[in-house]
Amino acid sequence: MCGICGVINLHGAPAAQVLGAMNDQMVHRGPDDGDAIYHGSVGIGMRRLSIIGVDNGHQPIYNESGDIALVMNGEIYNYLELKAGLEERGHRFATASDAEVAVHLYEEEGPEFIAQLQGMFALALHDRRRQRVYIYRDRPGKKPLYFAEADDHLIFASEIKALHASGLLPKELEPRGLRSYLAYGFVVGDGTLFRGVRKLPAAHRLEIDLKGKPTIGVQRFWDQSTIAPGCDDSFETAAERLRHLLEEAVRKRLMSEVPLGAFLSGGVDSSAIVAVMRRHFDQPLQTFSVGFADRRLNELPHARQVAELFDCRHHELLLRGVNLPLLRDINHYYDEPVGDPAAVPTYCLATFARRHITVTLTGEGGDEIFAGYPHHRHSRRLAALHRRLPGLRLVARLAGVGEGALRGLTPARLWKALWLVGLPLGEEARGWSAAFTDHELGRLLTPEASRKSPLGAVAQPLLELRQRVAHLDPLSQLLYVDARSGLADQLLMKVDKMGMAASLEARCPLLDQDLVEYAAGLPSDMKLNADGGKRVLRRALEGLIPDSILERPKQGFDVPLDGWLQDDLRPAVERLLLAQDSPVGRWVEVATVRALWRAYQARPSSRTGFQLWRLLNLALWLDMHWPGGPLQELLQAEPDGDPIDRVFVPAAEVA
Repeated sequence: MCGICGVINLHGAPAAQVLGAMNDQMVHRGPDDGDAIYHGSVGIGMRRLSIIGVDNGHQPIYNESGDIALVMNGEIYNYLELKAGLEERGHRFATASDAEVAVHLYEEEGPEFIAQLQGMFALALHDRRRQRVYIYRDRPGKKPLYFAEADDHLIFASEIKALHASGLLPKELEPRGLRSYLAYGFVVGDGTLFRGVRKLPAAHRLEIDLKGKPTIGVQRFWDQSTIAPGCDDSFETAAERLRHLLEEAVRKRLMSEVPLGAFLSGGVDSSAIVAVMRRHFDQPLQTFSVGFADRRLNELPHARQVAELFDCRHHELLLRGVNLPLLRDINHYYDEPVGDPAAVPTYCLATFARRHITVTLTGEGGDEIFAGYPHHRHSRRLAALHRRLPGLRLVARLAGVGEGALRGLTPARLWKALWLVGLPLGEEARGWSAAFTDHELGRLLTPEASRKSPLGAVAQPLLELRQRVAHLDPLSQLLYVDARSGLADQLLMKVDKMGMAASLEARCPLLDQDLVEYAAGLPSDMKLNADGGKRVLRRALEGLIPDSILERPKQGFDVPLDGWLQDDLRPAVERLLLAQDSPVGRWVEVATVRALWRAYQARPSSRTGFQLWRLLNLALWLDMHWPGGPLQELLQAEPDGDPIDRVFVPAAEVA
């Protein structure tokens, strides 16, 4: 687990000597080691968190002849099998690192070698003989990779802050992403909120050909959309197969030369992972959970039940609030504003766990693969409404047009429902998780922001994803969009960036390639029916984890947002967000935000809380990167001490 970066002069001259500054911005991702090399017009560098090949896995790493160099962030889980085959073909290995396998495999297979790698990775490979650079991001999008063209160079890195540290790229806001961030908490598609900075999409490669006139191309190397549901296994056979695949996925992710544990929420996914892990440990497995004083949101008792059942050495963390310095730090590590308030407990838990372990397994991905979210159930009902009441969409659209005038008569949640019904089938994917409807954003954004951040900047990338899987059934289409957008570019980025902020590696067994591909081929009714989602996964887990866990209704990773906004962060809300000189004033109507705040105080709701959270973090982020607002004044008024230690209480070990 590391951070990688690179600089390529597209006009053939020696690369700019900037890698040291870029690497310094990512020390948290790799505190154990770091280096950078230049070969003519190409420079690549990395920071290393040593997990495998601790003593001799230094990067950049080379082939035998030294004309191929590689830097990699992540892990290759099938590297031992690949290494054995490569050694039989005469390749000589100088290290025990999994990254070296990629170099030798490239020698054998060329750029298509990536098809044989299973793991989570972002890697860059420079082939001096062919004068090409290849950059890859893993299939689910577990590892981030950003790039930009600037000052006749192409620069890339695991974090945006490293791109700006190069000195080649001016730091400017990209307003096209504002509507997307406010609606979803991240920028949909390959854009970001920084002008000129792009994400390399999951399962894509970036290829730079330096021969003659340089060319740059991005292409997909894997896509689950090619796997149409058609598996003819029975329900029971599928459950048995999934049980085996999960056990193999967990086993592969236990390779480590440093302490390893698991995050445990007490839900189905993390409990199953802990149950499988425990079989491989002679000593008690270390598990980590976070909770809140509010019992409605606190999952600690459920996690404790699982930890006791499997005789784990369990650690609990009670989060008692949030503060502005902590929120500033999280926004710093995120690079873009923090749209998901669950980033706060994730960061605190990762920091706490890092005191005991270096690698953790987590349960991300199960809901996107097996239809575990409420909106997967609701989508079936919405489709039925469209079929049975064809005129309903017109009524909903007319209601949406009048929403502004009638806002006071009907709760906001009903207006969102009407908006969803009014969207054509195929477009509703962009509505389920949106914090703001199109109409609300139309009133919130200033004329300049509306002009520079058009609706198409949000809708088009999601529509293109949906069109790519138009041949699949509606649920499979929705799962695909969820996996390629919200999972890859929000949920997995939260886990990676908050983990790496604490120098903690997070691995996700439920996103194992074999498991994902098998699940994609299963009929949708094995995943979801009238009784709920994750049908076949729950059957696969029977006997492995208690029925009380399997049958417990899904509880999202909710946080006490009302208390945070109205108590802990109230001075920040009033000064950063509601003041006439708010940093967001150029982009959103402050008067509209004030009305939103008044409504929230009168009747708090989770939806309005999410809206205010995103606006507050946008204001904080803007003042961090383009100072001049009240942020420094607010920070100076904060008490001294570590911002994390001020908000969490480590509980006694349970077992």
